[in-house]
Amino acid sequence: MIQKYASVVVVLLCTLPAAALVVDGNLSDWGVHVADNNQSTFNFTANIGLLGTHIDDQCDLAGDNGYLGPHYGGQNFDAEMMAVALKNGRFYIAIVTGQRPDNGLARYNPGDLIIATAGGTFGMEMGGGQGGGAGTAISTGAPGSTYTMNSNGFTTGHATADAQQTAGSIWGNVDWLLNPISPKEPVQFKINSNSVLVGNADYVFTRNTLTTQHSIIELSFPASWFAGNPIESFTWLPSCGNDKLQVMVPEPVSMGLMLIGAALTVRSRRRIPA
Repeated sequence: MIQKYASVVVVLLCTLPAAALVVDGNLSDWGVHVADNNQSTFNFTANIGLLGTHIDDQCDLAGDNGYLGPHYGGQNFDAEMMAVALKNGRFYIAIVTGQRPDNGLARYNPGDLIIATAGGTFGMEMGGGQGGGAGTAISTGAPGSTYTMNSNGFTTGHATADAQQTAGSIWGNVDWLLNPISPKEPVQFKINSNSVLVGNADYVFTRNTLTTQHSIIELSFPASWFAGNPIESFTWLPSCGNDKLQVMVPEPVSMGLMLIGAALTVRSRRRIPA
């Protein structure tokens, strides 16, 4: 029954006038303007299939003592915005963060994307590379990354992940690594001999290439990859766990009702004489 409603949602999404979303690291199609010195704006475009957002943009000028929640870390560790959309049978996720390689080795440790479903938790490798480098943009297929940190959450080392665990790859049955600061929770993963590759998402991580205080992570993958195993939430944190973004995905039944209402509203408006 759940799978049936999920199919209805996808069909209904196709019936609504839809703005295009392109995975390119430019969030203007989302209605998001990313700018330095607290000038970012989040005015989401209508009809992009938006399911939910989490906006928690702190001061762009804050140093290590800047509070984020649950911990401190300032702009270097700020998880500023996550938005999730479902359009034309694909999930789209956009993330804005202060995690950039030019923060330096100690203050750069982007975590992996956590995908919670009714049948278990999956992970998407974010890559990221070592902090302190030039930090050009990366995309699907770039080497994966694993970060080690001290008890205060500062990065002490970087290692390249397994050759199969590349940026944009989504896996099930993985070994999760916890952040070093309480409350500890999953932030990175490593594949093992029992891990299952779900697929490779369209993916881009701008790293140092846009603005001087922010980076953008954008990705998309077919909803059919999780057919019969509904996605419940998307979560992302820096690997230190200083800040956290989470978007809950509406239940398929609720989504169906929401979209039916939207479709009826559109039809009613079309029937109103000019």
